[in-house]
Amino acid sequence: MVLAKSIFISVSLLANYLVSGATVSSIASCPSLAARSTPAKDVTDLRIDDFNIVGALGDSIMAGFAMMGVDYEGSGALNLSLVSEYRGNSYAIGGDSGAVTLANFIKKYNPDVKGASVLSHVVSFCSADTCGFPTSAYRPLKDNLNAGQSGALAMNLDYELDYLIPRMKSYILSTSFANDWKFITIQIGSNDQCAACKADLAEYVTAEAYGQYVEAAVQRIKAEIPKVVVNLLGTFKVSGVFPLSAGQSYCVPNGILENTSECSCSGSAADLAKMDALSDAYNAKLQAIADKYKGTSGGTFAVMYSPAPIDISSFPIDALSNVDCFHPSLKGHQWIAKSFWNQLFVKSSLKPSTMKFDANLGVYCPTASDRLPTA
Repeated sequence: MVLAKSIFISVSLLANYLVSGATVSSIASCPSLAARSTPAKDVTDLRIDDFNIVGALGDSIMAGFAMMGVDYEGSGALNLSLVSEYRGNSYAIGGDSGAVTLANFIKKYNPDVKGASVLSHVVSFCSADTCGFPTSAYRPLKDNLNAGQSGALAMNLDYELDYLIPRMKSYILSTSFANDWKFITIQIGSNDQCAACKADLAEYVTAEAYGQYVEAAVQRIKAEIPKVVVNLLGTFKVSGVFPLSAGQSYCVPNGILENTSECSCSGSAADLAKMDALSDAYNAKLQAIADKYKGTSGGTFAVMYSPAPIDISSFPIDALSNVDCFHPSLKGHQWIAKSFWNQLFVKSSLKPSTMKFDANLGVYCPTASDRLPTA
């Protein structure tokens, strides 16, 4: 009874918190925010419309790989969507018109925000020591400040920053690198989980190594980019895609990409359990990093952490891409965007312990009094 009452109170608190603003089906239905009378005094006083620049680091999910799927009846394996990234619809930083993304949600409140990626292009692949031309090639006019790379591990975040920082500085006609507030989302760790069963990579994907790579990226951002909030997102348990997709006619083999071949740990229950344990350990490292770099009064830097306890078994199969039944589809990306947007306005104590797919998930409308809980 005590546990049930505790769960009820937590859910009630979250509901009451979100009711302070409206929850609607589309961000377009949210009212605009009245302009601030004075600028944010520090990183603890930020509204969502204070950000003029968005950026992102991550892997193939951040890059929007395979999101649109393949029409096997109409185009077959020659369709470039088998090897394409749809960056304009990436859940965190896509900027295509009408795309359901964090970047476009921010744009609702600040139409001048810069940095969102647009359109699509053939995959740019970077993993471990294979980063660089010709496998990895940024397209600055499409990628903009989406530095995510398909295949990336946490150890590749520094490579991504080598692109992100100078590209951000290049926006000299539309932004002020020194004075504008920036919102940088980082989500990494899925490939690290899968690499745990590769002998040549195992030492680079331990929880200790993962935490060091992520913190090094955070420290570099703090040192080289002024006025930043890092939106640090948790890892989810990749193992869930395999039972969800097993035996599904939706997941048509294409001879190029299949989820079991993309993840070296997919072969046994013991290896899947190893991945799950790593995900938990990674998240503990991320939480510790966020705790270490909380915003302070008068400060201009903070890390916010949002967990990703996604119950993949709750997904409809078409929330995964039919290219490989491994990456999220457009439907999956849109749900992820809404889920993490809603978390932005929730204090750590009210973050969800489980995230189940909900096709009718609403979008929170921030109010003029809402501040990001960076402290």
